[in-house]
Amino acid sequence: MIFKVACNIFENKKKMKEELLQYLWQHKIFNHNGLRSTDGRDIHIISPGMMHHDAGPDFKQAVIRINDIIWAGDVEIHVNSSDWYRHHHQKDEKYKSVVLHVVYNADMEIVRNDKEYIPTLELKNYIPEDMLEEYKKLTLSTNDIPCGNSVTSIPSLTMTSILSAMAVDRLLRRQEQLFRLLKKCADDWSELTYRTLAINFGFKINSTAFEMLAQSLPYKIIQRHGDSRLQIYALIFGQAGLLQSDTETAQTLTDEYFTKLHNEYDYLRYKYKLTAIPAGLWNLLRLRPKNFPGIRLAQFSELLFSCSDLFNELILNENISNLHHLFQNIRPHEYWQTHFQPGKATRNHPAQLGKDSINLLYINSIAPLLFAFGSFSGNEQLKSHALEILEDTPAESNHITRKFCVYPFPHDSAIYSQALLELYSNFCKKKKCYSCPIGQYVVTNLYGSRASPPA
Repeated sequence: MIFKVACNIFENKKKMKEELLQYLWQHKIFNHNGLRSTDGRDIHIISPGMMHHDAGPDFKQAVIRINDIIWAGDVEIHVNSSDWYRHHHQKDEKYKSVVLHVVYNADMEIVRNDKEYIPTLELKNYIPEDMLEEYKKLTLSTNDIPCGNSVTSIPSLTMTSILSAMAVDRLLRRQEQLFRLLKKCADDWSELTYRTLAINFGFKINSTAFEMLAQSLPYKIIQRHGDSRLQIYALIFGQAGLLQSDTETAQTLTDEYFTKLHNEYDYLRYKYKLTAIPAGLWNLLRLRPKNFPGIRLAQFSELLFSCSDLFNELILNENISNLHHLFQNIRPHEYWQTHFQPGKATRNHPAQLGKDSINLLYINSIAPLLFAFGSFSGNEQLKSHALEILEDTPAESNHITRKFCVYPFPHDSAIYSQALLELYSNFCKKKKCYSCPIGQYVVTNLYGSRASPPA
Protein backbone atom coordinates (compact mmCIF):
# COMPACT_ATOMS: atom_id res chain seq x y z
CA MET A 1 0.00 0.00 0.00
CA ILE A 2 2.80 2.41 0.97
CA PHE A 3 4.63 1.58 -2.27
CA LYS A 4 1.47 2.29 -4.29
CA VAL A 5 0.97 5.68 -2.60
CA ALA A 6 4.62 6.56 -3.21
CA CYS A 7 4.24 5.64 -6.88
CA ASN A 8 1.12 7.83 -7.17
CA ILE A 9 2.95 10.80 -5.66
CA PHE A 10 5.84 10.25 -8.06
CA GLU A 11 3.49 10.03 -11.04
CA ASN A 12 1.64 13.20 -10.02
CA LYS A 13 4.89 15.13 -9.71
CA LYS A 14 5.98 13.89 -13.14
CA LYS A 15 2.65 14.81 -14.68
CA MET A 16 2.80 18.29 -13.23
CA LYS A 17 6.26 18.82 -14.61
CA GLU A 18 5.29 17.51 -18.03
CA GLU A 19 2.38 19.92 -18.16
CA LEU A 20 4.72 22.74 -17.17
CA LEU A 21 7.01 21.75 -20.05
CA GLN A 22 4.01 21.78 -22.39
CA TYR A 23 3.18 25.29 -21.25
CA LEU A 24 6.78 26.50 -21.67
CA TRP A 25 6.97 24.97 -25.15
CA GLN A 26 3.60 26.37 -26.22
CA HIS A 27 4.64 29.94 -25.34
CA LYS A 28 8.38 29.51 -26.06
CA ILE A 29 9.21 30.56 -22.50
CA PHE A 30 12.81 29.41 -22.55
CA ASN A 31 16.01 30.50 -24.24
CA HIS A 32 15.10 29.43 -27.77
CA ASN A 33 18.14 30.95 -29.45
CA GLY A 34 20.94 28.56 -30.41
CA LEU A 35 18.92 25.41 -29.79
CA ARG A 36 20.63 22.14 -30.67
CA SER A 37 19.38 18.57 -30.69
CA THR A 38 21.05 15.93 -28.58
CA ASP A 39 23.00 14.80 -31.65
CA GLY A 40 24.26 18.33 -32.38
CA ARG A 41 21.86 19.54 -35.09
CA ASP A 42 20.65 23.16 -35.14
CA ILE A 43 16.97 23.60 -34.24
CA HIS A 44 14.83 26.65 -35.01
CA ILE A 45 11.19 26.77 -33.89
CA ILE A 46 9.13 28.39 -36.65
CA SER A 47 5.85 27.38 -34.96
CA PRO A 48 5.45 25.28 -31.79
CA GLY A 49 2.17 23.90 -33.14
CA MET A 50 -1.27 23.70 -31.57
CA MET A 51 -1.93 22.04 -28.24
CA HIS A 52 -3.62 18.67 -28.74
CA HIS A 53 -5.79 17.33 -25.91
CA ASP A 54 -6.94 14.05 -27.46
CA ALA A 55 -5.00 10.82 -27.81
CA GLY A 56 -1.77 11.30 -29.73
CA PRO A 57 1.14 13.75 -29.73
CA ASP A 58 0.95 16.84 -27.51
CA PHE A 59 1.26 19.41 -30.33
CA LYS A 60 -0.04 19.19 -33.88
CA GLN A 61 1.03 21.06 -37.00
CA ALA A 62 4.34 22.30 -35.62
CA VAL A 63 6.90 23.72 -38.04
CA ILE A 64 10.53 23.07 -37.07
CA ARG A 65 13.74 23.71 -39.00
CA ILE A 66 16.42 21.13 -38.23
CA ASN A 67 19.68 22.16 -39.86
CA ASP A 68 18.59 23.25 -43.33
CA ILE A 69 15.42 21.16 -43.60
CA ILE A 70 11.99 22.46 -42.56
CA TRP A 71 9.73 19.82 -41.03
CA ALA A 72 5.98 20.10 -40.55
CA GLY A 73 4.46 17.59 -38.16
CA ASP A 74 3.87 16.81 -34.49
CA VAL A 75 5.81 17.41 -31.27
CA GLU A 76 5.73 15.14 -28.22
CA ILE A 77 6.69 16.43 -24.76
CA HIS A 78 8.12 14.24 -21.98
CA VAL A 79 10.02 14.72 -18.74
CA ASN A 80 12.51 11.98 -19.71
CA SER A 81 13.12 10.75 -23.25
CA SER A 82 12.70 7.18 -21.97
CA ASP A 83 9.03 8.00 -21.30
CA TRP A 84 8.53 7.42 -25.04
CA TYR A 85 9.01 3.70 -24.47
CA ARG A 86 7.32 3.71 -21.07
CA HIS A 87 4.18 5.08 -22.75
CA HIS A 88 4.54 2.58 -25.64
CA HIS A 89 4.55 5.28 -28.31
CA GLN A 90 6.81 3.11 -30.48
CA LYS A 91 3.79 0.81 -31.01
CA ASP A 92 1.29 3.59 -31.75
CA GLU A 93 0.74 4.70 -35.35
CA LYS A 94 -0.37 8.16 -34.19
CA TYR A 95 3.22 8.97 -33.17
CA LYS A 96 4.77 8.28 -36.58
CA SER A 97 4.26 11.93 -37.51
CA VAL A 98 6.39 13.26 -34.62
CA VAL A 99 9.20 15.41 -36.03
CA LEU A 100 10.67 16.51 -32.69
CA HIS A 101 10.80 14.92 -29.24
CA VAL A 102 11.04 17.68 -26.58
CA VAL A 103 12.19 16.50 -23.15
CA TYR A 104 13.56 17.97 -19.94
CA ASN A 105 16.09 15.19 -19.51
CA ALA A 106 17.48 13.12 -22.41
CA ASP A 107 18.30 9.85 -20.68
CA MET A 108 18.37 7.72 -23.85
CA GLU A 109 18.07 7.89 -27.63
CA ILE A 110 14.71 7.12 -29.18
CA VAL A 111 14.14 5.31 -32.47
CA ARG A 112 10.94 4.32 -34.23
CA ASN A 113 10.06 0.76 -35.17
CA ASP A 114 11.54 1.45 -38.60
CA LYS A 115 14.85 2.22 -36.80
CA GLU A 116 14.63 5.91 -37.73
CA TYR A 117 16.17 8.18 -35.08
CA ILE A 118 13.78 10.82 -33.64
CA PRO A 119 15.42 14.25 -33.18
CA THR A 120 15.39 15.15 -29.50
CA LEU A 121 15.59 18.60 -27.89
CA GLU A 122 16.70 18.57 -24.23
CA LEU A 123 15.34 21.69 -22.50
CA LYS A 124 17.18 21.23 -19.22
CA ASN A 125 19.92 23.69 -20.12
CA TYR A 126 17.58 26.23 -21.73
CA ILE A 127 15.21 26.81 -18.79
CA PRO A 128 16.44 29.16 -16.05
CA GLU A 129 16.89 27.36 -12.75
CA ASP A 130 15.19 30.17 -10.81
CA MET A 131 12.04 29.62 -12.87
CA LEU A 132 11.95 25.94 -11.97
CA GLU A 133 12.62 26.75 -8.32
CA GLU A 134 9.70 29.18 -8.26
CA TYR A 135 7.50 26.55 -9.88
CA LYS A 136 8.52 23.96 -7.27
CA LYS A 137 7.95 26.49 -4.50
CA LEU A 138 4.37 27.03 -5.67
CA THR A 139 3.38 23.43 -6.29
CA LEU A 140 4.96 22.12 -3.08
CA SER A 141 3.59 24.96 -0.93
CA THR A 142 1.47 23.98 2.06
CA ASN A 143 -0.42 27.29 1.89
CA ASP A 144 -4.04 27.19 0.76
CA ILE A 145 -3.15 29.98 -1.67
CA PRO A 146 0.32 28.97 -2.95
CA CYS A 147 0.98 32.22 -4.81
CA GLY A 148 -0.34 34.47 -2.02
CA ASN A 149 3.05 35.86 -1.00
CA SER A 150 3.99 36.54 -4.63
CA VAL A 151 0.88 38.49 -5.59
CA THR A 152 2.51 41.84 -4.91
CA SER A 153 4.76 41.24 -7.93
CA ILE A 154 1.76 41.19 -10.27
CA PRO A 155 0.68 44.59 -11.71
CA SER A 156 -2.86 45.49 -10.63
CA LEU A 157 -4.02 45.81 -14.25
CA THR A 158 -2.74 42.31 -15.01
CA MET A 159 -4.40 40.90 -11.88
CA THR A 160 -7.80 42.51 -12.58
CA SER A 161 -7.62 41.33 -16.19
CA ILE A 162 -6.91 37.73 -15.10
CA LEU A 163 -9.67 37.73 -12.48
CA SER A 164 -12.22 39.31 -14.83
CA ALA A 165 -11.54 36.55 -17.35
CA MET A 166 -11.88 33.97 -14.59
CA ALA A 167 -15.24 35.42 -13.54
CA VAL A 168 -16.41 35.01 -17.14
CA ASP A 169 -15.13 31.42 -17.11
CA ARG A 170 -17.25 30.79 -14.01
CA LEU A 171 -20.32 32.27 -15.74
CA LEU A 172 -19.65 30.10 -18.78
CA ARG A 173 -19.41 26.99 -16.62
CA ARG A 174 -22.61 27.97 -14.84
CA GLN A 175 -24.18 28.61 -18.23
CA GLU A 176 -23.55 25.02 -19.31
CA GLN A 177 -25.23 23.79 -16.12
CA LEU A 178 -28.22 26.03 -16.79
CA PHE A 179 -28.49 24.83 -20.40
CA ARG A 180 -28.60 21.23 -19.17
CA LEU A 181 -31.32 22.15 -16.68
CA LEU A 182 -33.16 24.06 -19.41
CA LYS A 183 -33.53 20.81 -21.37
CA LYS A 184 -35.15 19.23 -18.33
CA CYS A 185 -37.48 22.23 -18.21
CA ALA A 186 -38.62 21.60 -21.81
CA ASP A 187 -36.76 24.77 -22.93
CA ASP A 188 -39.03 26.91 -20.75
CA TRP A 189 -37.02 29.87 -19.40
CA SER A 190 -39.70 30.74 -16.84
CA GLU A 191 -39.53 27.22 -15.40
CA LEU A 192 -35.72 27.41 -15.44
CA THR A 193 -35.79 30.73 -13.54
CA TYR A 194 -38.20 29.29 -10.97
CA ARG A 195 -36.08 26.19 -10.36
CA THR A 196 -32.82 28.14 -10.20
CA LEU A 197 -34.24 30.59 -7.66
CA ALA A 198 -35.64 27.70 -5.63
CA ILE A 199 -32.25 25.99 -5.48
CA ASN A 200 -30.56 29.19 -4.36
CA PHE A 201 -33.21 29.94 -1.74
CA GLY A 202 -31.88 26.77 -0.11
CA PHE A 203 -28.53 28.57 0.41
CA LYS A 204 -26.54 25.33 -0.01
CA ILE A 205 -27.58 23.46 3.12
CA ASN A 206 -31.18 23.04 1.91
CA SER A 207 -30.62 23.50 -1.82
CA THR A 208 -31.37 19.83 -2.59
CA ALA A 209 -34.70 19.93 -0.76
CA PHE A 210 -35.64 23.17 -2.52
CA GLU A 211 -34.67 21.67 -5.87
CA MET A 212 -36.84 18.60 -5.27
CA LEU A 213 -39.70 20.85 -4.19
CA ALA A 214 -39.50 22.87 -7.42
CA GLN A 215 -39.31 19.68 -9.51
CA SER A 216 -42.45 18.36 -7.82
CA LEU A 217 -44.40 21.58 -8.37
CA PRO A 218 -44.28 23.02 -11.92
CA TYR A 219 -44.17 26.80 -12.20
CA LYS A 220 -47.27 26.79 -14.41
CA ILE A 221 -49.32 25.62 -11.43
CA ILE A 222 -47.94 28.48 -9.34
CA GLN A 223 -48.85 30.97 -12.06
CA ARG A 224 -52.43 29.70 -12.20
CA HIS A 225 -52.83 30.72 -8.57
CA GLY A 226 -50.70 33.86 -8.73
CA ASP A 227 -53.51 36.08 -7.44
CA SER A 228 -53.99 34.06 -4.24
CA ARG A 229 -51.35 34.48 -1.54
CA LEU A 230 -52.92 31.73 0.56
CA GLN A 231 -52.87 29.19 -2.27
CA ILE A 232 -49.24 29.90 -3.21
CA TYR A 233 -48.13 29.45 0.40
CA ALA A 234 -50.26 26.29 0.62
CA LEU A 235 -48.67 24.83 -2.52
CA ILE A 236 -45.11 25.59 -1.38
CA PHE A 237 -45.46 24.43 2.23
CA GLY A 238 -47.60 21.47 1.19
CA GLN A 239 -45.12 20.24 -1.40
CA ALA A 240 -42.34 20.79 1.13
CA GLY A 241 -44.00 18.08 3.21
CA LEU A 242 -44.71 20.44 6.12
CA LEU A 243 -48.51 20.16 6.00
CA GLN A 244 -48.78 16.39 6.30
CA SER A 245 -50.63 15.15 9.37
CA ASP A 246 -48.39 12.07 9.57
CA THR A 247 -45.16 14.02 10.08
CA GLU A 248 -43.52 15.57 13.10
CA THR A 249 -45.10 18.86 12.08
CA ALA A 250 -48.60 17.59 12.84
CA GLN A 251 -48.62 19.94 15.84
CA THR A 252 -48.66 22.90 13.45
CA LEU A 253 -52.14 21.96 12.31
CA THR A 254 -53.46 23.35 15.59
CA ASP A 255 -52.40 26.83 14.38
CA GLU A 256 -55.25 28.66 12.70
CA TYR A 257 -52.92 29.81 9.93
CA PHE A 258 -51.53 26.36 9.18
CA THR A 259 -55.00 24.85 9.36
CA LYS A 260 -55.99 27.16 6.49
CA LEU A 261 -52.88 26.18 4.52
CA HIS A 262 -53.53 22.49 5.16
CA ASN A 263 -57.15 22.68 4.02
CA GLU A 264 -56.21 24.65 0.91
CA TYR A 265 -53.41 22.25 0.06
CA ASP A 266 -55.67 19.19 0.40
CA TYR A 267 -57.85 20.61 -2.37
CA LEU A 268 -54.92 21.62 -4.61
CA ARG A 269 -53.08 18.34 -4.08
CA TYR A 270 -56.13 16.40 -5.24
CA LYS A 271 -56.73 18.76 -8.16
CA TYR A 272 -53.18 18.50 -9.56
CA LYS A 273 -52.35 14.99 -8.31
CA LEU A 274 -49.36 16.31 -6.37
CA THR A 275 -47.01 14.27 -4.20
CA ALA A 276 -45.14 16.12 -1.47
CA ILE A 277 -41.42 15.58 -0.86
CA PRO A 278 -40.44 13.97 2.51
CA ALA A 279 -40.35 16.48 5.35
CA GLY A 280 -37.19 14.80 6.62
CA LEU A 281 -35.19 16.28 3.73
CA TRP A 282 -35.11 19.68 5.42
CA ASN A 283 -31.97 20.32 7.43
CA LEU A 284 -32.08 22.32 10.68
CA LEU A 285 -28.62 21.45 11.97
CA ARG A 286 -26.08 24.27 12.38
CA LEU A 287 -28.53 26.82 10.99
CA ARG A 288 -29.22 30.28 12.34
CA PRO A 289 -32.96 30.81 12.92
CA LYS A 290 -33.20 33.25 9.98
CA ASN A 291 -32.08 30.39 7.70
CA PHE A 292 -34.60 27.85 8.98
CA PRO A 293 -36.57 26.17 6.18
CA GLY A 294 -39.88 27.69 7.29
CA ILE A 295 -38.53 31.25 6.94
CA ARG A 296 -36.91 30.54 3.56
CA LEU A 297 -40.05 28.82 2.24
CA ALA A 298 -42.14 31.79 3.35
CA GLN A 299 -39.78 34.22 1.61
CA PHE A 300 -39.84 32.12 -1.54
CA SER A 301 -43.65 31.94 -1.43
CA GLU A 302 -43.85 35.71 -1.06
CA LEU A 303 -41.53 36.20 -4.03
CA LEU A 304 -43.75 33.95 -6.16
CA PHE A 305 -46.80 35.95 -5.06
CA SER A 306 -45.09 39.31 -5.68
CA CYS A 307 -43.86 38.40 -9.18
CA SER A 308 -46.38 37.07 -11.64
CA ASP A 309 -43.62 36.38 -14.20
CA LEU A 310 -40.23 35.61 -12.63
CA PHE A 311 -38.29 35.57 -15.89
CA ASN A 312 -39.48 38.91 -17.22
CA GLU A 313 -39.66 40.75 -13.91
CA LEU A 314 -36.35 39.53 -12.47
CA ILE A 315 -34.03 38.36 -15.23
CA LEU A 316 -34.96 40.85 -17.95
CA ASN A 317 -35.27 43.76 -15.54
CA GLU A 318 -32.71 46.27 -16.82
CA ASN A 319 -32.81 48.48 -13.73
CA ILE A 320 -30.93 46.95 -10.83
CA SER A 321 -32.42 49.51 -8.43
CA ASN A 322 -35.85 48.09 -9.28
CA LEU A 323 -34.54 44.64 -8.39
CA HIS A 324 -33.24 45.96 -5.08
CA HIS A 325 -36.63 47.48 -4.32
CA LEU A 326 -38.47 44.29 -5.27
CA PHE A 327 -36.32 41.98 -3.13
CA GLN A 328 -36.25 44.37 -0.16
CA ASN A 329 -40.03 44.46 -0.14
CA ILE A 330 -40.50 40.71 0.03
CA ARG A 331 -42.18 40.51 3.44
CA PRO A 332 -43.65 37.11 4.23
CA HIS A 333 -47.03 36.59 5.91
CA GLU A 334 -47.12 38.16 9.39
CA TYR A 335 -47.17 34.66 10.93
CA TRP A 336 -43.42 34.47 10.23
CA GLN A 337 -42.72 37.59 12.26
CA THR A 338 -43.42 35.52 15.39
CA HIS A 339 -42.25 32.10 14.16
CA PHE A 340 -38.99 30.62 12.87
CA GLN A 341 -40.50 27.14 12.72
CA PRO A 342 -44.12 26.09 12.16
CA GLY A 343 -46.04 25.86 15.42
CA LYS A 344 -43.28 27.34 17.63
CA ALA A 345 -44.01 30.95 18.54
CA THR A 346 -41.15 33.37 19.25
CA ARG A 347 -40.75 37.04 20.03
CA ASN A 348 -41.33 39.43 17.14
CA HIS A 349 -38.49 39.47 14.58
CA PRO A 350 -37.88 40.54 10.96
CA ALA A 351 -38.83 37.93 8.37
CA GLN A 352 -37.78 39.60 5.11
CA LEU A 353 -34.69 38.79 3.09
CA GLY A 354 -31.46 40.29 4.45
CA LYS A 355 -28.93 42.19 2.35
CA ASP A 356 -26.49 39.27 2.22
CA SER A 357 -29.22 36.88 1.06
CA ILE A 358 -30.34 39.30 -1.65
CA ASN A 359 -26.75 39.71 -2.84
CA LEU A 360 -26.33 35.92 -3.05
CA LEU A 361 -29.48 35.70 -5.17
CA TYR A 362 -28.01 38.30 -7.55
CA ILE A 363 -24.74 36.40 -7.72
CA ASN A 364 -26.06 32.83 -7.99
CA SER A 365 -29.36 33.32 -9.81
CA ILE A 366 -29.91 36.65 -11.55
CA ALA A 367 -26.48 37.20 -13.13
CA PRO A 368 -25.95 33.58 -14.34
CA LEU A 369 -29.47 33.36 -15.81
CA LEU A 370 -29.08 36.71 -17.55
CA PHE A 371 -25.67 35.72 -18.94
CA ALA A 372 -27.00 32.36 -20.14
CA PHE A 373 -30.02 33.94 -21.83
CA GLY A 374 -27.71 36.48 -23.48
CA SER A 375 -25.74 33.59 -24.99
CA PHE A 376 -28.93 31.73 -25.89
CA SER A 377 -30.44 34.75 -27.67
CA GLY A 378 -27.18 36.11 -29.10
CA ASN A 379 -27.60 39.34 -27.13
CA GLU A 380 -24.18 40.51 -25.95
CA GLN A 381 -25.74 43.45 -24.12
CA LEU A 382 -27.50 41.07 -21.73
CA LYS A 383 -24.20 39.33 -21.01
CA SER A 384 -22.57 42.68 -20.30
CA HIS A 385 -25.44 43.55 -17.98
CA ALA A 386 -24.86 40.29 -16.09
CA LEU A 387 -21.23 41.32 -15.52
CA GLU A 388 -22.37 44.79 -14.42
CA ILE A 389 -24.64 43.20 -11.83
CA LEU A 390 -21.67 41.32 -10.40
CA GLU A 391 -19.55 44.48 -10.46
CA ASP A 392 -22.26 46.41 -8.57
CA THR A 393 -22.85 43.65 -5.99
CA PRO A 394 -20.66 43.42 -2.86
CA ALA A 395 -18.35 40.42 -2.69
CA GLU A 396 -19.65 37.41 -0.81
CA SER A 397 -17.80 36.32 2.29
CA ASN A 398 -17.29 32.62 2.92
CA HIS A 399 -14.58 30.27 4.13
CA ILE A 400 -12.93 30.27 0.69
CA THR A 401 -12.96 33.99 -0.10
CA ARG A 402 -11.63 34.71 3.39
CA LYS A 403 -8.52 32.67 2.53
CA PHE A 404 -7.67 35.31 -0.10
CA CYS A 405 -8.34 38.31 2.16
CA VAL A 406 -4.98 37.96 3.92
CA TYR A 407 -3.26 38.60 0.57
CA PRO A 408 -3.57 41.66 -1.72
CA PHE A 409 -6.14 40.12 -4.08
CA PRO A 410 -8.92 42.51 -5.16
CA HIS A 411 -12.17 41.50 -3.48
CA ASP A 412 -14.35 44.59 -3.40
CA SER A 413 -17.14 43.26 -5.64
CA ALA A 414 -18.83 40.00 -6.55
CA ILE A 415 -17.05 39.81 -9.90
CA TYR A 416 -13.78 39.34 -7.99
CA SER A 417 -15.13 37.03 -5.29
CA GLN A 418 -16.62 34.82 -7.99
CA ALA A 419 -13.27 34.82 -9.77
CA LEU A 420 -11.47 33.87 -6.55
CA LEU A 421 -13.87 30.98 -5.97
CA GLU A 422 -13.13 29.78 -9.51
CA LEU A 423 -9.40 30.25 -8.94
CA TYR A 424 -9.47 28.24 -5.72
CA SER A 425 -11.60 25.31 -6.91
CA ASN A 426 -9.82 24.85 -10.25
CA PHE A 427 -6.23 25.69 -9.39
CA CYS A 428 -5.27 26.46 -5.75
CA LYS A 429 -7.05 23.49 -4.21
CA LYS A 430 -5.55 21.13 -6.79
CA LYS A 431 -2.13 22.83 -6.73
CA LYS A 432 -2.37 23.30 -10.51
CA CYS A 433 -0.15 26.36 -10.53
CA TYR A 434 1.34 25.34 -13.89
CA SER A 435 -2.03 25.85 -15.62
CA CYS A 436 -3.23 28.82 -13.55
CA PRO A 437 -2.74 32.20 -15.26
CA ILE A 438 -1.60 33.76 -11.98
CA GLY A 439 0.82 30.91 -11.25
CA GLN A 440 2.10 31.14 -14.81
CA TYR A 441 2.71 34.86 -14.43
CA VAL A 442 4.52 34.41 -11.11
CA VAL A 443 6.79 31.72 -12.58
CA THR A 444 7.49 33.29 -15.96
CA ASN A 445 7.86 36.83 -14.60
CA LEU A 446 11.22 35.73 -13.17
CA TYR A 447 12.33 35.18 -16.75
CA GLY A 448 12.41 38.96 -17.24
CA SER A 449 13.55 40.17 -20.61
CA ARG A 450 14.60 36.70 -21.74
CA ALA A 451 11.02 35.82 -22.62
CA SER A 452 7.66 37.42 -22.17
CA PRO A 453 4.82 35.62 -20.42
CA PRO A 454 1.60 35.39 -22.40
CA ALA A 455 -1.06 38.01 -21.91
